[in-house]
Amino acid sequence: MRRVTAFVCTTVLVFGLAVATYSQYDYPPSSPARPQGTGVRAQLATAITHAGFAANGDSLGYIRQHLGHALNCLEGPKGPNFNRAWGNVCQGQGNGILVDLKTTAGGAAFLRVAEHADSLASSGVKSADQAEAKIAAKAAGALLTVIQNGLK
Repeated sequence: MRRVTAFVCTTVLVFGLAVATYSQYDYPPSSPARPQGTGVRAQLATAITHAGFAANGDSLGYIRQHLGHALNCLEGPKGPNFNRAWGNVCQGQGNGILVDLKTTAGGAAFLRVAEHADSLASSGVKSADQAEAKIAAKAAGALLTVIQNGLK
């Protein structure tokens, strides 16, 4: 009986920690923790945040998950590399950075930069090498920051 109780308590604790850890990044559209606003600037802020999480990650799974969040923000739900399993942390903010840059004042000038960020994020989530994935995340985040700063 003690073993069963200990097992159940441990399982509940581990599951609770996993939910609490993941839920801080995959917040619902109405959450106060979610970056405010809509449009390409809000999507950039969210994608940069998750690229940063990935760049500082300690495991390949964590890095891929957060780089996948950034990739989903870049491409939007209709993008060729969009993966629902990663979660759509930019849901409700727009149609994807690559899509929304085309209709944002001055955004078209940054399309090639966004395409390079997309390519880096895509290669990073596919990488089996943790160091390589972290470098891709850092580089994608840096390119997204260039766009963010240029649109101000």
